[in-house]
Amino acid sequence: MKTIVLLSCLALTSISSTLLATDLENGKSLHNENCMSCHSSDKYTAKMRRVQSLASLTSQVKRCDFSLGTQWFDEDIDDVVNYLNTTYYHVK
Repeated sequence: MKTIVLLSCLALTSISSTLLATDLENGKSLHNENCMSCHSSDKYTAKMRRVQSLASLTSQVKRCDFSLGTQWFDEDIDDVVNYLNTTYYHVK
């Protein structure tokens, strides 16, 4: 019984890691295709940047989505936010 529980936990962890990696790749791809025309990575690493929380990062990505007319799905916005936060911001 313990073996089954352990194997189930390992399987779920593996699936979660795969989904996270896929989401990061989608976020990176969407970012590179759409955001780099206006933003260089310098914007994300500036000391006096606007983004100080995950909520403000999400709001900023939504503003850019609207301004560019990309019409991303909510999942795409989450992927870009996740990519930017993991790569640059590291906010909670």
